[in-house]
Amino acid sequence: MKQSVQRRWALLLALILITGVCFLFAGRKQGMFIDEIYTFGLSNSSYSPFLGGLKYGSIEHRVFTRAELLDYVSVMGDEGFDVGSVYYNQVHDVHPPLYYWLFNFASTLAKGSFSMWIGLVLDYVIYLGCALMLYALVRRLGGSRLNGAAAAVLYGLSLIGLSTMLMIRMYVLLTLLTVVLAYFVADLMLDFKKRTCLFVGLTLLAGLLTQYYFVFYAFFLCAAYVVWALVKKQYRALAWFVPCALIGALSLLLVFPAALDHLFSGELVSGESALDNLKNLAQYPARFKVFFGAARHGLKAAIFTALAALAALLVCRVRGRKAEIRGEWLVLILPAFVTLVLVAVISPVDEPRYIYNIMPLFVLAVSFLLDLLERACEGVKYRERAAAAVFLAIAALALWEARSAPPDYLYPEHAGYNAVLKEHSASPCVFFAEPEWAFVPMTEDLMQLLIFPEVYVTDQKSLQPMLDYVGDADEAVVFIDISKFWSSGYDDAALIRRIKAETDYTKAEQLFTIGLSTTYLISK
Repeated sequence: MKQSVQRRWALLLALILITGVCFLFAGRKQGMFIDEIYTFGLSNSSYSPFLGGLKYGSIEHRVFTRAELLDYVSVMGDEGFDVGSVYYNQVHDVHPPLYYWLFNFASTLAKGSFSMWIGLVLDYVIYLGCALMLYALVRRLGGSRLNGAAAAVLYGLSLIGLSTMLMIRMYVLLTLLTVVLAYFVADLMLDFKKRTCLFVGLTLLAGLLTQYYFVFYAFFLCAAYVVWALVKKQYRALAWFVPCALIGALSLLLVFPAALDHLFSGELVSGESALDNLKNLAQYPARFKVFFGAARHGLKAAIFTALAALAALLVCRVRGRKAEIRGEWLVLILPAFVTLVLVAVISPVDEPRYIYNIMPLFVLAVSFLLDLLERACEGVKYRERAAAAVFLAIAALALWEARSAPPDYLYPEHAGYNAVLKEHSASPCVFFAEPEWAFVPMTEDLMQLLIFPEVYVTDQKSLQPMLDYVGDADEAVVFIDISKFWSSGYDDAALIRRIKAETDYTKAEQLFTIGLSTTYLISK
């Protein structure tokens, strides 16, 4: 046991640092954006994917109680482990169901509760698995234990990696499965076995059942392996690999045939929108700036390490020391760069989460450089001590990156929003939105709406329904759906002027704005 710990001290240190930083930031997370709340609803609402679904009937002029809102986002009664409900909800959404099945399982273990910690703990477990798989991948490619531990800590403490873990969505599982697929392809190149082809097929199916954007890196990686095998004249390997990969990918249509409907739906997240984005050449520069900038900002320690390794390799070359390049590394790394360019162009919105899953492969590129450096320095005096010192320097650099700027998806401002609302939680709460769109901003504001015993939903056609609901209350909290792109697009200033002119509520204070809606306190 003692010898095992001594051999793996660097990996243990990396995992301890990753765990500590993950929970440090998880404790600072104060809110969620709309897609994260959809994760809870789509996973845990029994056969009703949205607040406006069949379970709730018409949303027009309707009172939602706190219990009903909680029922949407948590597992209640005998609803636990409901695979069929999750499947049904995802058919009516735009994503496949694998992550949502796992989330429903985790929520069932915390039955009756709605807490960010359900998603954060699940994501942490998956994230730690990703760091371990990245370590295993470096080791499988012939890298040292210190190199593998450096890869784990460079990714695990990166801002973009931590953002992946803190966002309660399927991207953390997508990242893990991307690294798993790379591991199996590496295994095939180094020691071909028929069963590994079966594992590739299963991983392809699991990845596509997690998020459709898995297809891009998977496609380019499989294509790179085919080229590698052809160059090596490993025709027997291809005879097994190609059918297994195709069967694994096409099995998606058997397991989840709704994928075809999602692909051709014409919605924002669909194959049609991706094709439209591909044709729109004018947007390319702006999109490249967003996605390349996110990768550069989110992998600072990895980039600095890569630059230092390149400089050291140059010195080694000048001194006549060099190492042979192993092509297996490049087969795994180069498809990530191609994927970055393509996804930057076709993603439904210019947000970096669509490239989160390939970030470990860029860290693998750093490990490739470190491997070259280690092999170029073979026979150098105090080489092992120097390698340990380099690892510690990399770990310190990664900690500096984690400390230099917070990751995304913390939403610290929500603490202030909630504190303000709690001061008025006994007052009536009214949500102005068009009936067919109200569930969208209500989902985004759900954590704030849960502060109230109930919320009344109405539109702006007439103010009388609102007056009938609030009665003789001296004040009321009013949410107004203002998004022209996603939902109702009300003019909140105009609506507030109407309320002041047509009712006894002559005072209005704007409290805050969260994405799709803005919130006011109206009083007499």
